[in-house]
Amino acid sequence: MPARFVKEIVGYADPLSVRAGDALNICISCDAPGEYDATLVRLISGDARPHGTGFREIAVESSLRGRYAAEQQPLLPGSYAVLPDLPATDSPTVALYLYPTLLEPRDQTVIRGGNFRVAVNASGIAVVIGNWRVEITATLLERRWYRIAVAIGASIEVQIDGAATASSERPIKSTTTHRLPHRPSIPRGDWELARQAPGTGHFNGRIEAVRIYGAAIDTAVACADVEATRPARPEMLGAWDFATGIETSVVTDVSGHGRHGTLYQTPTRAVRGVHWRGDVFNWREDPSQYAAIHFHDDDLTDAGWRPSIRWTVPDDLPSGVYAVKLTFGESEDYVTFFVGPPAGRRAAVALLASTATYLAYANQHLGFSNGVYVPREPRFANEAYLAAHPEVGRSLYDHHRDGSGVHFSSRLRPVLNLKPKGMPWSFVADTNLIAWLHRIGQPFDVITDEVLHRDGATALAGYRAVITGTHPEYHSTAMLDGLAEWLDHGGRLMYMGGNGFYWRIAYCPDNPAIIEVRRAEDGTRAWISEPGEYYHAFTGEYGGLWRRIGRPPNALVGIGFAAQGFDGGTHYRLTPDASNPRVAFAMEGVDAGEIIGAHGTQGGGAAGEEIDRYDAALGSPPHAVVIASSENHKPGMLRVKEELFMMRPPANDPEIRADMTFFETPAGGAVFSTGSISYAGALSTNDYDNDIARLTGNMLRRFIDPTPFEFPHPTSG
Repeated sequence: MPARFVKEIVGYADPLSVRAGDALNICISCDAPGEYDATLVRLISGDARPHGTGFREIAVESSLRGRYAAEQQPLLPGSYAVLPDLPATDSPTVALYLYPTLLEPRDQTVIRGGNFRVAVNASGIAVVIGNWRVEITATLLERRWYRIAVAIGASIEVQIDGAATASSERPIKSTTTHRLPHRPSIPRGDWELARQAPGTGHFNGRIEAVRIYGAAIDTAVACADVEATRPARPEMLGAWDFATGIETSVVTDVSGHGRHGTLYQTPTRAVRGVHWRGDVFNWREDPSQYAAIHFHDDDLTDAGWRPSIRWTVPDDLPSGVYAVKLTFGESEDYVTFFVGPPAGRRAAVALLASTATYLAYANQHLGFSNGVYVPREPRFANEAYLAAHPEVGRSLYDHHRDGSGVHFSSRLRPVLNLKPKGMPWSFVADTNLIAWLHRIGQPFDVITDEVLHRDGATALAGYRAVITGTHPEYHSTAMLDGLAEWLDHGGRLMYMGGNGFYWRIAYCPDNPAIIEVRRAEDGTRAWISEPGEYYHAFTGEYGGLWRRIGRPPNALVGIGFAAQGFDGGTHYRLTPDASNPRVAFAMEGVDAGEIIGAHGTQGGGAAGEEIDRYDAALGSPPHAVVIASSENHKPGMLRVKEELFMMRPPANDPEIRADMTFFETPAGGAVFSTGSISYAGALSTNDYDNDIARLTGNMLRRFIDPTPFEFPHPTSG
């Protein structure tokens, strides 16, 4: 591995967004013993490529500066459930529904208590008591439901029932008895679902209707109890109904004993259970059809690392994007975090950091090439570390090992692409805007998506102008409502990217570190949710594109996602409307030629990667001024699939373009939209002396000016 790829230290911050007086935990793991140095830096530009904006950091004196002892902290992915405080027994019986999604030769433990466990593998079912095991050969199929009961008495009795899902399949139904050399001795304590031990033997698939008894009972009776809504037998120790509390991490015991369990690492709820009939698609309408939980051996939403550095944000630290810079031998790491403004203070401008989108792409293993997602080749040290350490978890663009889409992402783990010196996408690309604001001497605060979700429009109150990142793609309902309310009260928004306000997400109600996505029936995506699973578990809201939910980005910012392509950008051509007196302030000092933005760090020009278009049919305001439109895109720029129907896309498609737009709002505010992810990469050309930087600077200066914008009369230009 090249020396530049060597990375033996990594960390994450908890929380990600802080302000003066808040406690910040920096959780760090090193691959070798020794000591590392920690310093505080303010990040100005994270694009370290030779042809990029140029990496820049500013050292900040702080009390966290020092040398620390290295320690290695493990990452143990795999979701599971803990069923607490079950009584001791030497004759357990367990019964449940099972839906395996990845059968392998190795054991995947379904349920475990003490030295007793039941597992599945490619050969069938294994019952293990200490070092003794019995194999029950059965031809189990992936993605089929089975009802299983195991009773331990003088012998082991195992019953397997499997329903056929196609006319060509023969249903399984078998009961077998096996000699038992000794009974298990299970002490009082916790049982677990879906893992053998931490990081070992995790189950991939769905489980439903778990029943545990303290005595050996007839397996046919136990199987019948799996069907019962409120089973009650003297021998029963617990009966867990996963249809209750779907939006929580609690699994509810309905036996009357109150042994409610807890889920860890966020397995997927609100998924179809064994009784799903296809007549209900919203789990809230009939939770009994969604009484299953899908576990994965690569789920990870909380690394659980001990804090290596504890620090309190001082009162005099300006709002901005910071990192704890870690140096360990030849390795380095940057633990990024965001400092908001102190209470009661506001700059004129706020940069809205797209932390929800950062989490959506967190540790993305796939890249986009020629219209398909393919494994990414490492080009930076952080990417190489990610490739070598898949246990850091996956992005919302990846698949689990069993082929299902990843629904959850979290900041409570190392996020390798939330660090500088990486690919100029999302976070690193957004630092182009930070560098520009520093270059022009514009003071600004940083507000994160998580704060916007929590506080709504209040988070933006008092700012004259808010600047988005280059790719604000993922928004919760509260985030979108907050932005809309702020604009309705005269806010000025500069949408500085492309493919924004695209997917709906949900934040975990109990832990805002975790977000959820459901990719419904449309949109440019790496996977699609299973039928009947389009509603978020966290909120019960329908997922998918905001455009398909009836809130297209065009209605908010004037434009919406039109096309994507990663083979280089192009320029904009000014439209006749660029001479409209309403945008004369923006055009001051801009070359009078027809072409602008024929430069940038992404190659070819300021219009590229993912681009947005004006479309009145989708809600773009009729009074919006289209200042410029891109043209001459390369062949890799493809129309978004939600706009394609039965025909193939036309050649020289006129709908593939980025539209730079401006419009006023009735409350005296305004919106400027660039329509391109690549736009911010063009700001630094010629040391920020170029047409894009001038036009954008003109916009920002006018947006800061408190003079209200005049809403145009319907008949005016």
